[in-house]
Formats: sequence, structure tokens, C-alpha cells
Amino acid sequence: MSAPEPFIALIIPVWNDSVRLAGFAPGLLEAIRSSGLPVEVVVADDGSSEEEQARLKTLVEEWRGIYPALKLHHCASRSYKGGAIYTAWDVCPEATWLGFVDCDGAIHAESTLRLIRKAMAEGPHSGAVGVRHNSEETPLKRPLGRLISFYLFAGIVHRLTGIRYEDTQCGAKVIPGRGYREVAGLLRERGFIFDVELLLALEQRGYALQELRIPWTEIPAGKVHPVRDAWAMLIALLRIRKRMRAGHYAK
Repeated sequence: MSAPEPFIALIIPVWNDSVRLAGFAPGLLEAIRSSGLPVEVVVADDGSSEEEQARLKTLVEEWRGIYPALKLHHCASRSYKGGAIYTAWDVCPEATWLGFVDCDGAIHAESTLRLIRKAMAEGPHSGAVGVRHNSEETPLKRPLGRLISFYLFAGIVHRLTGIRYEDTQCGAKVIPGRGYREVAGLLRERGFIFDVELLLALEQRGYALQELRIPWTEIPAGKVHPVRDAWAMLIALLRIRKRMRAGHYAK
């Protein structure tokens, strides 16, 4: 029996956000179609309202005219961002690579394609992590206060976990499917901090993901609350650190 052809399952997590998705998805789907890359796109609804679910169903049916390899996956209840991504990845057991990109359009379609190409070029054991880095080539367009909080939080992550990645929270990543399936049973966090635990678990299992600096633009009406979610993320980060010190993620 021949091995399945390599492909990537790309997840777009959504929670009551069909408006922003509608502004982003068609351009991304058209870019993927034009690229000829072997990508299966899955819109992962994180337990949205019935009204939003109906809108998503209509939109996905319409967008299949642009990109037939488009699916819609509904979480039965709110799973939060990490949970929505993981449950969608779990229904793609044959994918060689697994990825996700935020639905708000902060990351351009071309940047998503660059991440996919970089991961595929390195082989099935590798992946690519988007990095927000403010430079002339990769401008980071966001208010000064949020820019400072971004660098502050990145410093805390590095201090508490020792993780090597410059930016753990960028909303675009491609990882090896084999790596995810190896660590999936170890992953406990489902909120905005899930990226740190995922990258840490992969790192401790010997998976080296490539970093790719990409342009990024702040989109108004984001889902992250600067105070409430920051505290929740810090507490979750301490939980991850405790598990790490206990050898939870080690081989």
C-alpha cells in the first residue's frame, strides 16, 4: 500500500467572528489556489452562536467555489483558541504538516504561504513559526503600549521556560504532524498561551522549527483583553513551568 501524498492541514480558528473572517479568507484561499500547494483548509468554529454557525456554513459553501479543499469543523462547545485548533488537527490524522493562521487578517496571505513553503522545504520533521519583529522589511504596526507589552511578555516567557523562540504568540505556525501526534496527550492548555506549551513540548522532543520574520498589522477589536487575559496567560505560564520542571514534556 503506497504512502499518502504529503499535505498540510491549515486551520483558521473562529469564535463569533464571521465578519473578520469574511474579510480575510477569500484572499487567502485564492492565494493558496494560485500557489498549487497541497493544502487542506479547515475553518474551526469554536462553539459560536447558532446564528454565527449558520453564517459560517453559508460562507464556507460559497468559498468552496474559490477553493474546493475547504472544510468546516464545529466544536460542540467553547474550547478556546488552542482547543479549537487541536480538535480540528485531531480530525486530520493523515496530514504531514499541521498549521493555523488567525482569522483577523493581521498576517497576510503571502506570509502564510511563505511559512508553508519553508516548512515543506525542510521535510516532514520540521515546521515554521511566524515571528513578529519590527524592522524595515517586516514592520510591526501596533500601538506603542501594546508593542511594549508584547516585548515584556516575550521576556517573561523566555525567563520562565527557557524556550528559544523569539515570538511564541504569533498567530501563524506550521508544525510536523508526527510531532503533534507525539505530544498531543501532554498538552493541557487551551487558551491564548497554548502556543508556548505546544512549542515547548515539541522542543523537548527534539523538533526544531524554523523561525520566519513576517510583517504584522494590529487589527482593531482583537479578542485578547490587555489586563484580564494577560493575568490568565501568566498563571497558565506558571502551570507550564511547573509541569516542565517535573519532566512532563521530556522524552
